[in-house]
Amino acid sequence: MPSGKTHTRIDLCCLVVILCAGAVFWGHLVRFFGRNAMVEYAVVFVVAYLFGTFLLSPDLDLKKSDPLKNWGILRWLWRPYARFFKHRGISHMPIVGTMTRVIYLLAVVGVLAVVANAFLNLGWNLSVDDVKQIDLKMVLWAFAGLCLPDLFHIAADHTLKNAR
Repeated sequence: MPSGKTHTRIDLCCLVVILCAGAVFWGHLVRFFGRNAMVEYAVVFVVAYLFGTFLLSPDLDLKKSDPLKNWGILRWLWRPYARFFKHRGISHMPIVGTMTRVIYLLAVVGVLAVVANAFLNLGWNLSVDDVKQIDLKMVLWAFAGLCLPDLFHIAADHTLKNAR
């Protein structure tokens, strides 16, 4: 199996290819989405892709991995995830594995926000109207940016495993 650094290199090389393809089709994308929206979507995609590469890898279910180290002192947040998900199990399933990590991270952030709001009286609230205002296209671009590094990670695992 490839090392964590190899996975990172593969993801970054694939990002370069994706950005080159985006540059080639930029005019068509701008005509379809509009210039401002396309710039926003591209930025969200790239940021999510880099977040997925460095912080939200399928290898967060390992006791020691580069993405886990990248979380620094916050790596303890992923211990329950690692106990619940076995390595190369559901966490290594395309799209589903990404969704498990995103849902887990949103749950952790949500719990921490509720606790902080309760103890520090921050006055934070979230209404149904706030949720309705979320730009679904933006969410899809972000999710695509999170899923693609996972797909490359899983493909590398299978390709290099089967090549032996």
